[in-house]
Amino acid sequence: MTADANIEVFADRLRQAPDAGLKLLASAAASVRDDRPAPNEDLAGAFLDEEAPVALEAGGADAALARIDALGDLDLRAPGANSAAKGLDELMRLPDPVREAAFGAILGGKHFGFAGFGIRRLPIPMEGPGQVDLLRIEPGSGVATHDHEGEEFTLVLTGAFNDGHETFYPGDINVGLPGFKHEPKALPGEVCFALAVSYGSAKFDGSIGLLQRLTGFGR
Repeated sequence: MTADANIEVFADRLRQAPDAGLKLLASAAASVRDDRPAPNEDLAGAFLDEEAPVALEAGGADAALARIDALGDLDLRAPGANSAAKGLDELMRLPDPVREAAFGAILGGKHFGFAGFGIRRLPIPMEGPGQVDLLRIEPGSGVATHDHEGEEFTLVLTGAFNDGHETFYPGDINVGLPGFKHEPKALPGEVCFALAVSYGSAKFDGSIGLLQRLTGFGR
């Protein structure tokens, strides 16, 4: 499907059964696409209907700001300090709804974990059946070829990736459905941040698929 066709599929799904994860994705998409023409008025309306701020819990914003202020007291020559400051700068550049949700997850004890070579994943706890993840993908890195147990919606926030079928840029939504195989890979240049909402696990091919079946890896 083309990028615009993916947007239409997502908009239809959002109207039929919105949950917290899809609403966050829609709000983020509306923010990223602010300076882009919507495919049509109906789609613009679908995004605007769901464009509501994702607020941190009481005191969460103050706690996040306190952590940001504390970075100013770090000795940037200390091991890991530069990477921590870089990571914070990257998060601050994300759309408001995603940035606030990410800070909320981090303040709740979540962290970016290994999700493949060159890929880090921050789980964002939200109500509803969907698994919500913020993905950070280094240029040239990507996810092995896989199918899907259920729906998967991935919004590009920064950078770009090609899934073997189409190239997706900031504001585009990649849709994965059962029976659809793809191999998302970040393009050279900018780090690719993406927000993913999935309903079921990825189903990998080859040796990774065998490892998944034997160990439950990726589930």
